[in-house]
Amino acid sequence: MENIVIIIVDALRTKNMSLFGYKRETDTNMKKLSQESILFKNHISVSNSTFPSLTSLFTGKYPTNHGVIHQFPYMEKEELEKLKKNKFWFPSYLKKKGYYNIGIDWIGWWFKKDFDYYGEKAPSMYDEIKNNRIARLVLLNLPNFIYKFGKKITRKENTSLFSPAHKTAELTISKIKEAKKPFFLFVHFEDTHFPFPTIKIETKIKDKKSYQEILENIKEKSQKEYVKKRLEDISIYSIPEIIKKYDTAIKYVDEQIGKIMDFLKREGLWEKTIFIVLADHGESLGEHKIYFSHAGIYDETVHVPLIMKFPGFEKKEIDGMVQNIDIVPTILDYFGDIENKKKEFDGKSLLGMIKGGKEIRDKAYSIEGLAGDVKSVRTKDRKLIIAKEGRCKLCGAIHHNGIEEYNLKEDDGENKNIYSGESKLKKFLE
Repeated sequence: MENIVIIIVDALRTKNMSLFGYKRETDTNMKKLSQESILFKNHISVSNSTFPSLTSLFTGKYPTNHGVIHQFPYMEKEELEKLKKNKFWFPSYLKKKGYYNIGIDWIGWWFKKDFDYYGEKAPSMYDEIKNNRIARLVLLNLPNFIYKFGKKITRKENTSLFSPAHKTAELTISKIKEAKKPFFLFVHFEDTHFPFPTIKIETKIKDKKSYQEILENIKEKSQKEYVKKRLEDISIYSIPEIIKKYDTAIKYVDEQIGKIMDFLKREGLWEKTIFIVLADHGESLGEHKIYFSHAGIYDETVHVPLIMKFPGFEKKEIDGMVQNIDIVPTILDYFGDIENKKKEFDGKSLLGMIKGGKEIRDKAYSIEGLAGDVKSVRTKDRKLIIAKEGRCKLCGAIHHNGIEEYNLKEDDGENKNIYSGESKLKKFLE
């Protein structure tokens, strides 16, 4: 049986990758991987948030069907109750097949179920880290002067939440060395998630003009306070410099992915390993007046990379629309074990497409994990967003209101709402 490696690069959007036309090469090793893998050009995440997205990855179901719709700590009790009813969980399936499961991650919760090893740097610190995350979310809803004071009192730095990427890669390699074979390895790199606390770059002294321009562009008082705190977190006050830091974070994580790849090749494991790299969601860095979070379900937050290497398959680029719910069904199909599991999944196997067959879907569905009730459906050419309850639970602003429709061929930035009262895509969402 082949080993399986799935690497999540948190908050990585295609917009900042040269693989997708970006001017800077932030993704050297992911480009190398694509030269011997299948690159999916239109991979749309089912959610803009980690908890629902990763749960969809491991269940093969849409968030509305596995239960987890919202990001922590905004989940409701009903969501967790529905989650318990899911029959299929990918790590559990692999454990029954004889795999040794390794999770290099710090989230915990249900994600650690049936991993033989699950940790990141200090598993015993999990409760402290979790509570720190809650404390920071509470602080984000307080006035800025209290936020700064609270950070000084608690002395909790963002870097305490997770290890820097090179430490994650070192732990990953050490656990592969210890692993029984075959192994399933799940690695979660967080460095690309705002505020990119493990990344140090030279920045200018506070750019008051850029800072004021950002704040003047925000109408909602709550969002203005949120953005002030986000900027205080990183002491950077212009969007170009924030993008520079984001790009540096991508490059840093990309280097660590390269180290893991090189190790597998040196150890003679590469040809026996399924190797997958993707993002759970993207990031908004000012587009659509959404600042420094993954709120909203525009393409900045749901169009994310997916690269899959399967032993025996050659390099290929696929334009057909795929989603993260399709990854597990594809692996099961590769193992010849999909037929009796098909009913468990909303996703479909991608093997047919990889072999040159028809596209598996003409629509992709996404749900907003940071607002009450916002959903989208898109084809390659059109996108429809329906917001019934669009206020962001993170910053308090309304990023989606009512119905939006975009012609993606003519307006790939989703700037001109062309909804006229009728849409062919509306029936799908309703």
